[in-house]
Amino acid sequence: MLDKFWRAVGKRVWIKDYKDSLLHADTFRHPSPLNQPTYKRPTTEASDISKNPYFKRDTRRNYPILAVYTQADVAKLLNKPITQQISTETAETQPEKSESKLPITIDLNSALLSATPYSNTSLPPVPGKAYSYTFSDIQEIEQPGQYYPIYNVN
Repeated sequence: MLDKFWRAVGKRVWIKDYKDSLLHADTFRHPSPLNQPTYKRPTTEASDISKNPYFKRDTRRNYPILAVYTQADVAKLLNKPITQQISTETAETQPEKSESKLPITIDLNSALLSATPYSNTSLPPVPGKAYSYTFSDIQEIEQPGQYYPIYNVN
């Protein structure tokens, strides 16, 4: 009884010994393995190894270059408008002086305290404010039985 069962399962499940992808004994490969055409190297720039190193082609490790900012750099970025105002004022008062001075180093804490990025006139964006859409005057006429009506929005 089990023999009949496994024969029925084998007819439906098991793979044939002969696969369709294999060549029949009476067919031949063309071109035959010994008569392959000689390899011709491509003449494009990408095929030249000296001008196409692996690190340029490796997209998995192609990360952006990291930038390192010190506290002094951040303080300079925060106080840039203030230092520009100071430099223009000194240039107006003493236009003939052309001495080069060392850059002013400012502590980050004092730069953060003096910087006022937002004020009553320039407020930060309010989170969670939904955008209100307005429907366009030109609307397509809804067809009878249309499942997804289309609305034009401005």
